[in-house]
Amino acid sequence: MVNWINNNFTEIIGAALALIYLILEIKQKWFFWVIGIISSAFYVFIFYKAGLFAEMGLNIYYIFMSIYGLYCWKFTLSEANNSIQVERIKNVTIYLLLIISILTFGLLLFILKQFNNSQAPLADALIATLSIIATWMVAKKIIECWYIWIFVNFFAICLYIHQKLYPTAILFIVYTILSVVGLLEWRKTIKKNDSFNSKF
Repeated sequence: MVNWINNNFTEIIGAALALIYLILEIKQKWFFWVIGIISSAFYVFIFYKAGLFAEMGLNIYYIFMSIYGLYCWKFTLSEANNSIQVERIKNVTIYLLLIISILTFGLLLFILKQFNNSQAPLADALIATLSIIATWMVAKKIIECWYIWIFVNFFAICLYIHQKLYPTAILFIVYTILSVVGLLEWRKTIKKNDSFNSKF
């Protein structure tokens, strides 16, 4: 047991930080973006070693998106409660994100197939693409991000078990459950906001 912990210490720390990140995200605490920067730095190293290069690149993206998300959540204020509001996705945004998703997936898949040591390029590209979209949606507090996360987290469990990244697979089982919790919590927030706005 001690040897296993020593051999997987980096992944265990990264998984623990990622779990804290998600809990704070559900609670809509802006500090989760700071935890996200640290956690993503760990996973850049972890996925590089595992040969999941799209996942590695995704976590580099997470670092930059965490900086952007921190700006949106901390410095983009609303008059209602001095924080960015949870909102529903607009139709035009759906179409734009769909086009971006298709193009990003195609590009990532093409790039990954150029690497002989790239593991599971199709699954790797799909998870990375949807995670890129969902992370941007989180930064904008678009509630539908949770539907994407539920699918991505569940799909990722299979990939990480296949790659023997067991602490990360366990983390993503918890992620899947907490994504459902996040959806329910953000729905409550939207109902409160709708109730508040209807009074004015």
